[in-house]
Amino acid sequence: MKVFTGTVRIKSNAKAEEINITNQAEAMLAESGVQDGIAIVFTGHTTASVHLGNADKELEKDFHDFLSDVVVNKPTYRHNNKGDYGKNADAHFKAIMVGNSVTVPVTRGRLSLGQWQAIYFSEFDGPRARLISIRIMGGQAGQ
Repeated sequence: MKVFTGTVRIKSNAKAEEINITNQAEAMLAESGVQDGIAIVFTGHTTASVHLGNADKELEKDFHDFLSDVVVNKPTYRHNNKGDYGKNADAHFKAIMVGNSVTVPVTRGRLSLGQWQAIYFSEFDGPRARLISIRIMGGQAGQ
């Protein structure tokens, strides 16, 4: 079994933003040479997430509107009163709710995503420079 690890570097441009990273993951998969296996896409940032979603620009906006409705950034949150940490407790809560990784099957050298699915990086406390780790494990067809 082959194990390939790479890093995607991105720069978010807004406080809250969806960034479709499917193309970067597919490029890394092609570089790995793995034909059948799995790809794990992970972010170690505590104010950002990785998830699967429908590749639709309006739904991206709706997603952040929904999260902002569900998670209000209250000034009474203790984390918001820690000085240098910023007033970003809501970003941490959103990241916890959405999650920090996805696992996608690899079949015949392609990510086995649904017809409308995409891999998204969700920024909740930008703009920032961010890292996404991608680990691909598997082998050639039938191995």
